[in-house]
This record gives sequence, C-alpha cells and structure tokens, in this order.
Amino acid sequence: MRQMIQEQERVANNLANVNTVGYKRDRTFTEALDEYLDDEGAPRSERLTAQWADAAQGPLESTGNPLDVAIDGDGFFAFTDDETGDTVYARAGRFTLDAEGTLRDLAGRSVEGDGGPIQLPPSGGAISISRTGEITVDGQAVGTLSVVTFENPMQLRRLDGAAFDAAGMEPEPVDNPTVMQGFVEASNVDAVREMADMIAYYRQFESQQKMLQTTDQILGAVTRDLGKF
Repeated sequence: MRQMIQEQERVANNLANVNTVGYKRDRTFTEALDEYLDDEGAPRSERLTAQWADAAQGPLESTGNPLDVAIDGDGFFAFTDDETGDTVYARAGRFTLDAEGTLRDLAGRSVEGDGGPIQLPPSGGAISISRTGEITVDGQAVGTLSVVTFENPMQLRRLDGAAFDAAGMEPEPVDNPTVMQGFVEASNVDAVREMADMIAYYRQFESQQKMLQTTDQILGAVTRDLGKF
C-alpha cells in the first residue's frame, strides 16, 4: 500500500507538469530482493525502488518566438544560478532578456554559451539562432548556446520542474547539436496513460485495503469466539 501511495504521488506530479516546457516524466522500477518465508510461512522480501526521469524527447511545438529554442535530438541546455553559482541542465528553451541583455530562462538563471553566459547587445536587433546554436544579432555573432550531454542521463537528479543537477557527472559537449529557433519542446507526459496508471494504482490500493479490513474482521471474530470457551 505504501508503494501504491508513492506511485500515485509520482503520477500526480507527472500530470501536474503535463504542460511544463521540457519536462521529463518520472518513472519507477521496483526490484524484490532477499525473498523468503517468515516463521508463519508468509512471503517476505526487501524491495528496492528506483526513480528516474524518462529522457524520451517530447513533441516540438512551433511558437514563432525568436527566443524560444528547442533541441531536436540529444542534449541539454546549461544554466547558471547567479546567486549560488550552481549549474543546472534542462531542455526547456524558453528564454528571455533582462535589462542588461543577458539571456535567461524563466527562472532567472543565465543561459550558458561556449564562453560563459550569453550577453546580447542592449540596443536590440534581429535575433537569429542557427541550427548549431550560434546566436547573431543583426548579422553579428554574439555567442553559441552550450548544448551538453551526459554518459547516463538517467542518473541526472531532478531539482524542480524541468531542471536537473549533474549528480557528479561531467557534462560532455554535443558535437553536432540540432537547435530549432522558434520552437519549444513540450512535456513528454502522456496524460491519458498517466490517468490510466492512476486508476490502476488506486484499484490496487483499494484491493489491498479491503484485504486488510477482511483479515482484521476475521481475526476479531476469532478472538471473540475464543473468549467463549
């Protein structure tokens, strides 16, 4: 029953992020270890549950916004938290410009380029982002988006929403990234599938609950009957 509660929480979080740009659905795998029968002949086992983010690509949606960028294929954008200095990684490419012309994500983190945070001219101009991630303003190159990958993306640790921590792994640059300007990657959550899973977990929890109630009633009746002898 505890496992079903955890699964319900995971599914509920996936459904809550069905419209979050770049979100990767959480998945779990439970492994039964050290299976044995206890003194009363009941089966017992130690259960190890692992949770990870499904790295499958979500659908690319056209927005027409020049500061919306999606990665078609492998890779993550890199962002730096100005307050902590920590670098996080995400596929959410919905960017904005601050008053100084620094390219940032919606959480206020600066977008990393090959040589550090990307700075655009405050005077403005037509922004163009090539398929390799090179950014130009009125034809002048200002930087190239940093697109990185990891040896095992499944080991990335979720921080919030679509952002991940490297969990000790070293990022490796993607040799030939495919960057799409004017697009964002939608969440890879399938709402119908998640709803079906939620119903299934609820039914399993309900059946276990009824089993416990029935067992409790039987034990109660036995206790009362034994008291008559």
